[in-house]
Amino acid sequence: MFKKTENLSFTLVETLVVIVILGLVLGTVYTVYNLSQKAYQEGEKAAELLQNGRVVLERISREIRQAREMVSELSEEEEGATSTIVFEDGHIGDSYHYIHYFQDDNLVKREVIGYYFSGDTEKTLVPWDALPPEGQSLEVQTLEETRIIGEYLADFKIWGSKIISTALILEKQDKTLELRTKIFARNL
Repeated sequence: MFKKTENLSFTLVETLVVIVILGLVLGTVYTVYNLSQKAYQEGEKAAELLQNGRVVLERISREIRQAREMVSELSEEEEGATSTIVFEDGHIGDSYHYIHYFQDDNLVKREVIGYYFSGDTEKTLVPWDALPPEGQSLEVQTLEETRIIGEYLADFKIWGSKIISTALILEKQDKTLELRTKIFARNL
């Protein structure tokens, strides 16, 4: 008689079902991977903005707290805020070294400056409010080269007298972060 043989192959329907299920699983894995990469990139942007802002605020805060004298005249209200500040350095023993923070495009920069009289060939440092001899003027020289303190800056505001307020708005691509602090200058 005839021997019955069993066919051990897949039918067309079974093959199509497996392909559809495999496609769904691979599509889900790809979507999850893609979303996690986007979330990681957004988190990295936020962390970079926060780190930049924190560095700027901590550096300015520490130096303003130790300042011997404020050179810049700052508004008492935020509406009249400025994006630059100059004060006498309280960290070093040398007199008449002034720290200047300012915004340059999307950067916060710091430099150390000194004042001297235009007729002085040795450029002896004098106080910022010294009156020059007749026929001379008060000149500014850079004592330390300008350094970048922070980047991604959209806005930088400083105001106040005894308590100095600082506000930063940082932007990188489509991410924005605003940071504010108040600084009590001990020696002013």
